[in-house]
Amino acid sequence: MKISDESQGLFPDAGLLVADFPAPPVTAVPDARPEIEPDFGEDTFRHILALAQARGYRFATFADYHATGAVPHSRCFFLRHDVDISPGMALRLGEIEHEHGVRGNFFFQFNAETYSFFVPETLGIIRALQGMGHCVGLHIDEQLTGTEEEAIAKTLDWVIDCVLPIDRTISFHRASRGNLGRRYERFLSAYDSRLFDAQSYLSDSRRSFAFYEPLMGWLGEGRPCIQLLLHPEWWGGVNRLDRFWDVLRDRRSEQLRRYMTTNFPKVFDGMLPTDDTNFLI
Repeated sequence: MKISDESQGLFPDAGLLVADFPAPPVTAVPDARPEIEPDFGEDTFRHILALAQARGYRFATFADYHATGAVPHSRCFFLRHDVDISPGMALRLGEIEHEHGVRGNFFFQFNAETYSFFVPETLGIIRALQGMGHCVGLHIDEQLTGTEEEAIAKTLDWVIDCVLPIDRTISFHRASRGNLGRRYERFLSAYDSRLFDAQSYLSDSRRSFAFYEPLMGWLGEGRPCIQLLLHPEWWGGVNRLDRFWDVLRDRRSEQLRRYMTTNFPKVFDGMLPTDDTNFLI
C-alpha cells in the first residue's frame, strides 16, 4: 500500500511503499531526555535504540529494501554505520543492536588506511555482523572506484564471488553532491532519493552531536522514515582527540607487529613485544 498522504510529503518524488507487515508492539516510552547528559557513549546509544523502539519504529536494512522495494512499517528506521576507522567498534555496536533486537547497516571501506579490509580480523567481524542479521555492504570511495554503476557493480561482484558474500548495498565516502539522491539499478545506495533527503537524514559526521536534539524531535513526532548515520569510532568512549589519536596509532602498530611476527617469525619473533591491549577503537 502507499504511505499516507501526510507522510508522502516527506518524499514527494519517491513513491515510498510500505509493506503490509504487522506493527511492532509499543512499549513504555523512555524519557526522550534521560537524566544522564547524552554523549558519545554506550548508554546514549542504547537510549536511542530503546526510544525508537518504544515510539513504534521498526529497524530496517537496505538489503531488505533493495529486495522488496518497500519499507517494513509506516515508522521505519534505517540505522547506518560507515566504518571509516574502527571495525572493532562496528562489531561492538552490532552486538548492542543485536541485544536490542535491532538490525543495522554496516559499510566497510577497501582503501581505509586506518584498518585493512582483507585481513582475517576484519573479515571475521563482517561474518559476525552478518550472523547477527545485520546488512553489510561497501563504503565506496569515489576517488578509487568512481561513481558509475558498472564499475561499482563489478566491484561488488568480485567481493561476493572471490572474498565473501556481502549485500548489494553501498554508501559513499564523502559523497559528492551529484551522488546525493542518485538511484542505481544493480545495487542500492544509502543516498537513494527514496531513502535520503534533508527531512529524513541525520548524522554524527565530524564527531558532531548536533544530530541528537533533532532526532529526539523526529522520534517524538513520529516522522515516518528516518536514516541515522553513526560512525562506530566516535562511540568507543574515547572523548579526548589526543587520546583518540594515541589509541588508533597503538592499535595499528599492534596489527603491524602481529603481521610481521606471523609472516616473518625468523626475523621478528621475540624482537617485537606483544601487546594484549583491547583497543577501544
